[in-house]
Amino acid sequence: MLARPEKFACIECGLPFGTEEFAYHEGEISHGPAYYTDRGVLCSAKCSLAHYEKRRTEGTLPTAPARNPMTGYFG
Repeated sequence: MLARPEKFACIECGLPFGTEEFAYHEGEISHGPAYYTDRGVLCSAKCSLAHYEKRRTEGTLPTAPARNPMTGYFG
């Protein structure tokens, strides 16, 4: 039987959601990721900053808050 692929992974480094190294809101996996953008989830502050710099360079910074990709709600 094949393992189920993770639905969410860091869009910068590919770290799968659910690993110990991933940063979770309030430190709880059930609260979702600590960092996310309109393009997906980010595993850490380091990847969040790298993603911001990449988008700033591209000129594609978001103009509104992103929906949480895990819940679909803002914030």
